[in-house]
Amino acid sequence: MRVLITGGQESEFGYALMEELSNKQIYYIVADQQRENSAFPTLVHGDVHTFLNAIELADLLMKYQIDCVIHLFNKPITSNSMKDSFDQSEENIAYTIEVLEACVQANVQKIIFPSTIAVYGDMEGIITEEMMLQPVLFEGLSKKIEEKYIQNYQTLYGLSYTILRFPVIYGLYSIHKQKESMMESTINKVLENRPPIVYDDGELKKHFLYISDAVQAVVSSLTKGDNEVFNICPEETYSMKDVVSIIQSSIIEDSFYSVEEGEKSRISTKKAQIELGWKAEVPFSKGIRLEIENIKQNAGKINRTLK
Repeated sequence: MRVLITGGQESEFGYALMEELSNKQIYYIVADQQRENSAFPTLVHGDVHTFLNAIELADLLMKYQIDCVIHLFNKPITSNSMKDSFDQSEENIAYTIEVLEACVQANVQKIIFPSTIAVYGDMEGIITEEMMLQPVLFEGLSKKIEEKYIQNYQTLYGLSYTILRFPVIYGLYSIHKQKESMMESTINKVLENRPPIVYDDGELKKHFLYISDAVQAVVSSLTKGDNEVFNICPEETYSMKDVVSIIQSSIIEDSFYSVEEGEKSRISTKKAQIELGWKAEVPFSKGIRLEIENIKQNAGKINRTLK
């Protein structure tokens, strides 16, 4: 198996995935914009200002005899205003089409696409992969369109795919990244006795998936789940008020084990369990503990470097 990853240079998820592929001795290269201080400089293709188009990417795929593309490129959609989100959505969709075209030209066997549970919108009851998509947020709308293009390329050209619908992925991996994640920022504020920023009155329940569980879903998809869509979610949901409380409890050793369970998730992962052999293995309380320890360790490394 020979893999090409698009994007991922600025995300913990990308770095963690690369490390896991290396651990499993799976050959991979990265097609991304050049970054300063990248941990993987010899594997990066493209320059600072542009991404590879379909022809350039196809040449790369053929040169390295790539079997599978993991399409991590994603321009964050930071607004739910139609005007503000349009350019970001358009860039994501356009580059996904370029990647699909390149895969077809180079006879790549498969593409793996990380999507989002935001494609479901505000549905009631148990949510399965077969339900009609009704996204409310523009992030979900953009991913819904990308999913449809991927499925159409399978119908038209026989390009296999696996689509993974993720929630919020958390877990600190590396000090090489450019900015803090939402979870890291919240933990740092609590550690420094500063008030964390809590949106939506902190009551909205969300899914938080630990990074190693997300990576395992992608790795499983390399050899399983062809032409299928999977929900990749934890079993419980938490509000940001819950998150802050769990962080505070986890910092105090004595109260770590008294953390209450979250609300049961309505998103079904039975299909992923059966077809991918995947299940979330890291409980949220444990994931937060690991995140806190990692943040403290990295802070110590940075302090030693500055001395």
